[in-house]
Amino acid sequence: MISFGLSNIKSVARVAKVTIVKHSPEILMGIGTISFVATVVTASKATLKAQDILENHKLELEDIKEASELNSPDYKPEDAKKDKITLYSQTGLALAKDYAPAAGFAAISLTCFFGAFNIMKKRYVVLAAAYSALETSFRNYRQRVIEDKGEDADIYYMTGQKVKEVTVKDDEGNKVKQKVLTLEDGTVLSPYAFKFAKYKENGELNNQWTGNPTLDRAYILGQQDYQNDQLYIRCVFDKDHKVIKRGWSFLNETRDLLGEDPTSTGAVVGNLFGNGEPGRDGYIDYRIIESTDRDGCCFYINPNVDGLIYDIVEKYEKVPFTPNVAFDQF
Repeated sequence: MISFGLSNIKSVARVAKVTIVKHSPEILMGIGTISFVATVVTASKATLKAQDILENHKLELEDIKEASELNSPDYKPEDAKKDKITLYSQTGLALAKDYAPAAGFAAISLTCFFGAFNIMKKRYVVLAAAYSALETSFRNYRQRVIEDKGEDADIYYMTGQKVKEVTVKDDEGNKVKQKVLTLEDGTVLSPYAFKFAKYKENGELNNQWTGNPTLDRAYILGQQDYQNDQLYIRCVFDKDHKVIKRGWSFLNETRDLLGEDPTSTGAVVGNLFGNGEPGRDGYIDYRIIESTDRDGCCFYINPNVDGLIYDIVEKYEKVPFTPNVAFDQF
């Protein structure tokens, strides 16, 4: 029975340890918040006591001043100076003792807040590394699918929707072939894809939309060219025209150019200039697919996002590389 009891205690202890480690940021934030409240309360009480301490200090300082003004041979200026030093020291110690609890709680609060921040920062680094490795593996997989089956097959495997090539007439009556994808349920093509249509995702009218398929397609392609220019412009070159600082563009910039609101994901993923890493195209391609919805014609923007670039943009100055993309391409 004793052995069974000890086993249970060890098991509970292990579970408790895992739980505490898992929720340590929340626990530290809770302790920090409680300590912050305690800091305010104790500081308020100390301030009330400090008024009496400062009042006594003022009265004793006046007594020293009056005594020194009497010019008594028994109380010389040196004595007055010593008394002032002693008085200021005693007042300082009394105030420090009075505010010590508030300072202690403040130190605990700051320690907890910074501790929670450091834990979350470390977890973010690990998560970003894991996501980057998974994303690289997935990009390589998709690249193999495209090389073996083609881009249309890649879209089908990603979304379950088939891309069809149809013949339509343009504004001048010429027959042209276009890839059309009909998505009645609004299914997107990838986690980063969005629809360019009359209405935005939040239901508001999209001011960039004209309703003329030819003009809207031309506008989309124009914004795509503009973003590729930005990738090049944002690069920094050395005297030999070698890229020492890579151009970048976040997904939210694409969404903004096409009238959509930004997202939290769009603030950390995007494209990088050049072809310096496996699985990255080095340019921006909206991969436009014309479709229809209840309001008529629409376009699905399925950008070739390179993935997470937030950390890369911060440190890319330290990673010089020679891009495989020709400069005159942009």
